[in-house]
Amino acid sequence: MSGLPRHLAVLVVPALFAGAAVHAAGFALKEQSATYQGAAFAGATARADDPSTLFYNPAGIAKLDGYQISLDMAAIMPSAEMTSGSATRNPFLGGSAITGTTAGNAAGSAIIGSLYATGRIAPDWALGLSITAPYGLGTKYPTNSVARYQALTSVLRTTDFAPAIAWQVLPKLSIGAAMHIEYAEAKLSNAVDFGALIGFPGAADGIGTIKGNDTAVAWQVGALWEPAQGTRIGLDYHSAAYHKLAGTITFTGVPVPLSTLFVNNSATAKLVTPDYATLGLAQDYGQWTFLADASFTRWSHFNQLLAYYGTSRSLTVENWRDTFGLSLGADYRLNDQWTLRGGIAYDQSPVPDANRTPRVPDGDRYWLSVGATWKPTPKLALSAAYTHIFVKDGGIALTDTGTPTSSSFGRGNVNAQYSSSIDILALQATLKF
Repeated sequence: MSGLPRHLAVLVVPALFAGAAVHAAGFALKEQSATYQGAAFAGATARADDPSTLFYNPAGIAKLDGYQISLDMAAIMPSAEMTSGSATRNPFLGGSAITGTTAGNAAGSAIIGSLYATGRIAPDWALGLSITAPYGLGTKYPTNSVARYQALTSVLRTTDFAPAIAWQVLPKLSIGAAMHIEYAEAKLSNAVDFGALIGFPGAADGIGTIKGNDTAVAWQVGALWEPAQGTRIGLDYHSAAYHKLAGTITFTGVPVPLSTLFVNNSATAKLVTPDYATLGLAQDYGQWTFLADASFTRWSHFNQLLAYYGTSRSLTVENWRDTFGLSLGADYRLNDQWTLRGGIAYDQSPVPDANRTPRVPDGDRYWLSVGATWKPTPKLALSAAYTHIFVKDGGIALTDTGTPTSSSFGRGNVNAQYSSSIDILALQATLKF
């Protein structure tokens, strides 16, 4: 995009990763274990039931015998309906109404998988490997959406490879650590009002698309303590990952008079995933295990988005906030073969009301989960879980200041209301050798 004037450039660079997180708060994905999902992930750092403990606390694998493999699949079915909406252009571009539809579900369903393997290599030492998808998003608006200049397609996919090691330091204390090699790829697009630039607002829409990928490294440490028989306390910390996504920016539908200004080019953007800490408790009481979890996530790392394309750059202020989460649940061991579980959770959104966008119509979330584990043999465990997430209704009220150097320039004044919810069905199989 070399030579593109800055006041035109901000029309087309999407607000990268101001993208809709439709599965968990922000763009994090908790759904990495059907066993733990059944209790709304309460006590996930303290349980150490199976190899999926690797995702929540690597110290837990010190409690697992022999060699084990777990495979988890989760079907995530979100709904993010724009129930009403309107938009206008800024006065600099004529101030006319932006016509379009508010119909349809912007959130797309997805299936994510996780694979875990653990092995005890010495009486007090264990190794593990996990392959997960810890972050992701996916939303899509029609090209005639009233919010099309803010967002069309938003896709983020990650794949995380994490070797881990755990040491049973004392009979009642284990510690663990993991290195995370995280691959991320993204595609984001929005409509561009080329017509407004040649004097005919809305008459010549095009599309700007940015794609990129990167591999970054993060780390994780955890501890698991059993102060008394039947009591387990887990603590886990996961560091941030600093991605520099490299790719391209492309344009379609560019009118001939603007063809020398809007040209395809290379692009890069910085993405920082949050660091987070979780404290969990598991307390046995007869056939029951009572579970609790409290977490803190530093989403304030995502305070701005800086994108480079050709010789130009675009800065978008995000100002996401740090969040807290809380979950409570319980397991009930019906017999040697069956365990039933349930849980509730509160998941705070990192997106302040003033910063909510069509890419992320996010709201506080309230989880209700049920699940069960069946062990047909001592070496095989099959788990299933269902979760319904109630998402607090929220609106967006975005102002296009009309200032050519602003990241909002050309995207319009948009007001809309959203109604959202999420359903998650997960299955898991664990095999011991």
